[in-house]
Amino acid sequence: MSQIEALPGPIEKRNADDTPLPTVFPVVSHPFQPNYTSLEKIAPTNAWITNLFFSSVNNQAPTSPDPYILRVLDTVAGGPLGLTVRQSQQKTVGSYPSMNDLPAASAGFMINDPVVDMRFSAKEWVGHDADVRPQVTDWDHLSAQLRLSISNDGGHVDFPLTRGMVYITSQYHALTPLFFSQRAILSVTSEHGSMTGQQFTVSLNDGSVYRLYSLGSPITWQLVDENQFEAISPFTGTIRLAKLPDPSHLSLLDAHVSVWPVHGKITYTANSYRIDWNTEGSDTVDPLIYAYPHHQHSMINMRSTDLQLNSSTKGAMRAIIGKSWTMNEAVDQTNQVTWFPPNSHPEPSAVHDILETLADEIDNSDYDQDTNKTDNYFSGKALQKYALMAMILNRPDLTDLRNPELAKTSLDRLKLAFSPFLDNRQQHPYVFDTEYHGVVALSGLPQSLGGSGDPSADFGHSYYNDHHYHHGYLVVTAAIIHWLDPAWRADEIIPWTNALIRDVNAPEDDLLFAPFRNWDWFAGHSWAGGLKIDGALDGKDQESIPEAVNFYWGAKLWGIATDNVALQELTNLQLSILKRATYEYFWLLDSNQNYPPGFVENKVVGVYFEQKIDYTTYFGRHAEYIHGIQQLPMTPMLADGFKTIDFVQEEWDQKLASVASGIQNRWAGVVYLNYALINPTDAYQALRKVDLDDGQSRSYSLYIASTRSGFQRRALSKMVSGSSAADEMDEENDTYGETSDLSDHFIETWDDDQTSQRRIIDITRNHHDDRFNGY
Repeated sequence: MSQIEALPGPIEKRNADDTPLPTVFPVVSHPFQPNYTSLEKIAPTNAWITNLFFSSVNNQAPTSPDPYILRVLDTVAGGPLGLTVRQSQQKTVGSYPSMNDLPAASAGFMINDPVVDMRFSAKEWVGHDADVRPQVTDWDHLSAQLRLSISNDGGHVDFPLTRGMVYITSQYHALTPLFFSQRAILSVTSEHGSMTGQQFTVSLNDGSVYRLYSLGSPITWQLVDENQFEAISPFTGTIRLAKLPDPSHLSLLDAHVSVWPVHGKITYTANSYRIDWNTEGSDTVDPLIYAYPHHQHSMINMRSTDLQLNSSTKGAMRAIIGKSWTMNEAVDQTNQVTWFPPNSHPEPSAVHDILETLADEIDNSDYDQDTNKTDNYFSGKALQKYALMAMILNRPDLTDLRNPELAKTSLDRLKLAFSPFLDNRQQHPYVFDTEYHGVVALSGLPQSLGGSGDPSADFGHSYYNDHHYHHGYLVVTAAIIHWLDPAWRADEIIPWTNALIRDVNAPEDDLLFAPFRNWDWFAGHSWAGGLKIDGALDGKDQESIPEAVNFYWGAKLWGIATDNVALQELTNLQLSILKRATYEYFWLLDSNQNYPPGFVENKVVGVYFEQKIDYTTYFGRHAEYIHGIQQLPMTPMLADGFKTIDFVQEEWDQKLASVASGIQNRWAGVVYLNYALINPTDAYQALRKVDLDDGQSRSYSLYIASTRSGFQRRALSKMVSGSSAADEMDEENDTYGETSDLSDHFIETWDDDQTSQRRIIDITRNHHDDRFNGY
């Protein structure tokens, strides 16, 4: 496979008149624009550095390169303004009382307190709080260059911020360095035991210790009070700060302090990705950089150390020596899953049950009402539901679901329902935004631009919230339609679908869209949270892993449908990385080492933030909500590429078995379809009766359950009288498949009193016709 270089830096903004734009979307300029950059580059909307570009409530919105948490010009604990550093080894854990169908949880949420461990500042800024300004002077996927200064003043401090930085690096220019801590400062001592030198140890009264370095020339500090120390004169040079978790790591920190990363570059192949760090300082020393657990478990030729610090919400990070990291992802089931489950043929005894359910759903559903909601999210869920039904009907060679007439009807109705989106006539049409170079719903933009003026409309899509969730449903639908009928509106569906994929997941060389808007190469997963008017005070977030999976699966399917090998390779790699990260940070096996035992017992983290994990959802605290949002939409990629039997079994046994039978709402269908991955026989029976999610069809649910290993469709030992065929059947048979071919003429129905009957149905219309619809 050829190597594809990615992410050397942000692409420049381009004049809309000079660069072709998608013709299906009108063009607007987003009204919510960055406060803290003047650089003509596309500011990231869903990245770890997004908070740097905007003001927030009391400037408390954090930036998390990890393991350090940074806040710019915050007023926490008073003191002079600057860059606040927080490294939280001990987290604050909160409990939840019993609520709804959930027992009390001792580990309900985990947060990082906004404490000022250390703050970089300058003596000249004291008393001039209103004049100190931040500017982001450059950035890429792995770094940001931050400058703090007073307007029209020559002095400033530059901070090269990079992911996993072991040291916080500052470059002072004609300013007097000043440090503030919310803790009491017990001592600042150099290697000579004085306050003059180039290497210092700073001890705080909470027991934490920091190593402070002045590179190039000695510096002399003086204590101002118990919370501050400052240099005795202005300074120009590099000052670096690193937390020292144990005295045994002092020599390691001292050995690597002379080199620091300033930028990062990512390259990737079909099954690996590589981070190359561009550095400044010494050419003879390799940088020391912290890696997350998922990096450590996939990195080859790793030069590991025993220096560790806890990340904000991803467990312990380990310091790695070297300018280059290479992470390999094995080709496994995740890469092999495409349109259908690995076993795409339902158990024969279920075929006609599924066909009859398909006929009922297709004939009796209101496609227009279901797919033309006031929110594109819900419209997309319904479109994908109908697309999956059409797919299993239109490929009977793979599913044994033969009914040409119904197959044609299903695809025709799907195309008709999808057409308003291709024409951009849905209730919330899309526009192309030239500020952040993306596709957004018009609904949440100001009334002057044609929107409602409500930024929360359509789940905040207009402000780049949840794009991969929303677009995933639409991309899957488009991929299925184009795969089944490549000629249908090809000139429109191809650029339209490409635009939605590029909005979320454009490669670095895309000339129109921002690169990898939602995908975070360092974190190993996506971020859902977009632009927050008051700042993302807990950092970026993601709630539903399966809906993220759905987007990358959909993009992969689109790559298959359009013969785009590069897109297939990219999304295969992303799905593999995402699966690894999912079991490290989101779905918690009993063996998980990244969280305390109380959280592991929850089995899922709930809502995951950069600064917090919260065993809840945005829409309520019920067991079926918290776990169900990690189970939809159920697709072959989720069922066979992501869900492991061990995890599903642990989650069922420990969290869901006791509540499942009492779920009397649409989440029942979600929970029981997930249960089908470990007990398809019992789940199949439940799925025939329970309420279903609005993005879930009964027919596709029965199809997924009946393709599972070990599925056995239950039958009656006594059949309806009056049928000669039935009279001849063996009444003691437990399954249909063990009787005779006549069994194919029977289906099983369940009455309200939970008794079941067999009846003979006419299957003549299901005869396969090779002339029809490309079979």
